[in-house]
Formats: sequence, C-alpha cells, structure tokens
Amino acid sequence: MTNPTSGNASTPDVSTPDVSTPDVSTPDVSTPDVSTPNPVTSNPATPNPADLHGPGPVHTPPAGIGGVVVRTVLAVVVGLAAYGPALLLAGLPGMDARPDALAGNWALALLKQAGPLLTVPLVAAGLIALCTRWLDRRPFVVTGIRFDRRWVPAVLLGTAVSLVVVVPASVLLGRVGLVEVIPTSSHEPLWVVVVYTIVLGYVMQGITEEFVWRGWLSQSLGGGWHRQAILTAIPFGLIHILSNGGHPSFWAGLVYVAQAGAFGYAAAALYFATGSLWAAVGVHGGLHLANYLAQGLGGGTGWALELVQIVLYVLIGAAVMRRLPGRGPGQVPDVSNADSSVSV
Repeated sequence: MTNPTSGNASTPDVSTPDVSTPDVSTPDVSTPDVSTPNPVTSNPATPNPADLHGPGPVHTPPAGIGGVVVRTVLAVVVGLAAYGPALLLAGLPGMDARPDALAGNWALALLKQAGPLLTVPLVAAGLIALCTRWLDRRPFVVTGIRFDRRWVPAVLLGTAVSLVVVVPASVLLGRVGLVEVIPTSSHEPLWVVVVYTIVLGYVMQGITEEFVWRGWLSQSLGGGWHRQAILTAIPFGLIHILSNGGHPSFWAGLVYVAQAGAFGYAAAALYFATGSLWAAVGVHGGLHLANYLAQGLGGGTGWALELVQIVLYVLIGAAVMRRLPGRGPGQVPDVSNADSSVSV
C-alpha cells in the first residue's frame, strides 16, 4: 500500500505559484496612459511661452476687463510721470531760454528749451521696462521699442501719411475760410523752428506717447490686432481732454478728442502692418510737422480740419487693418484665444 505522505513534492499539483508572474505585476507608472498631460502641448489653444517673447508687435493673451482698466490707468500714469525730470530740469536756475533768445544766442536758447525734453522718452522707456518685467512677465523686446534697419523708413512712411492727411486739407480749408489761419510771425531762425518742432513733435510727444500706448499697452492688453488698436485708441483720445487743444466749446473739444483717437488708430494699424513701432512715431510726429508746414502755406487749425482728419485717419487705419494677415508681422502665432488664466 502506498504511503499518502510520500511522493515527489515538486509535482505541479502542489507547487507554489511564481509571484513574479506578469499577471500580478505592478503596472509601469511611466506609461503614457497614466502620465500627466503637458498643459502647453496637449491644449492647442494654449500658447507656447516662447511665442510670447518675440519682437513686437505680437499677439498675446487678452487681458480681462479688470486688467484692461488697470493697464490703461497705468499707461496714463507712466505717460505723465515721464515728464517729471524734464519739468525739474526746466525749473533749475539758469534754464530760462528767453534771455539767450533776445541776445540772439539761438543755439544755447534751443539747448535750454529742448534739452530737458530729451529726457522724457528715456524716462518713459525705463518705466515701460518695469511694467513689462513685473506686470506682463515678458521681455522688453515685445514692446517693439528697438532700433533696426527699418526704423528710418518707418518714420518716413508714418510722416508721409500725416503730411498727406493734414497739409492739403488745412490749406484748402484755410482758403475757403473754414479754419482759422494764423500767420507765422516767429522771429526765430528757420533752423531753430525746425529743430524744435522735431524735438517737440517726434521726441517728446511722438516717441514717448507711442512707446507707452502702441508699444507697451498694446501688447499688454493683448488679443488680436483690432482689439489692440481700438483699446489703445479710445483711451488715448480721451486723455486729450486734459489738453483740449485750446478749443472754445465742448463740441469743438469733443472733435479734438476724437481726432486724437483716430490718428492713434491709424498709428496702431501702421505699426502692425510694418512691424515697426517707428511707423506709429512717424504718424504722431508727422502730425505736428504737418501743422507747422500747413500754416506756412496759408493753412489753419480748427474743428473743420479735425473732422477731415478723423475721417481720413480712420479710413487709412481700417484699410490697413483689412490687409493684415492672420498671423500679423513677424509670423508670431495668434494666441488671442488662449486660456485667460495666463493674463490678468
């Protein structure tokens, strides 16, 4: 009789299962099925951060309503604060240019009068750099503030636009009596007037205001080209209520404010089309130069001329905006529909 406890213990019927069998193994946590998705590559609507750091103009994620208000107020503050050092320098003893002008020392008089104005765009650029770094978290280059081979042609293009808009209309309206013609009675040499007009129109106002409004604020508000152009043009026009241009009535002042917004819109359009912020500077500075040249040709100033400017600047801006490609200058990807969580 066979003993039931005897026999071969290694028989398969009573063997211990192999614990290393794949049936009970722990799944590989590195498999793509359980990996954490990349928030940039997995969502096509989310921009690659590298796309937001190219040279301006750029499409950036649109700021919300609160962000638009904060940034617009900050643009006004920066624009006003940029004049602080110039006012301090102009108030120093010995900076009064009138005695030198009376003595015929025009070079020194021009230096005293125009010199402090040269600090305005420098201060503005410094303040913009702080806003770009700490508020937008982007490099300064996105503002479009840079010198390259296109800056001179861009300035000339913008200037030509304003000359065409302003000079013929001013002279024609002056001859038919629809604007006030102010004869030029300056005793300064022509070169002094030209240099001062350039410093005042291009450097102090053109460069400074376009750096702030079309350079920094445009990309900071973000979105597509039309959104940026409109959201910078409207408040830019409204701040001219502070100056009012010397208009005698509310309606004349309103036309003046609308004119400022219109040429701001055209300036933005040329900036986006050319890829150079200097085109906007040319439009701005060219407006001041055109007014001076028009007066010398028998033109004048007034609400009728400003109405013409509103129409022409808006038409030019709209025509340029219609021709903009989907991606805009520099082929920067359009991320205007990006997740709003990346903006304030």
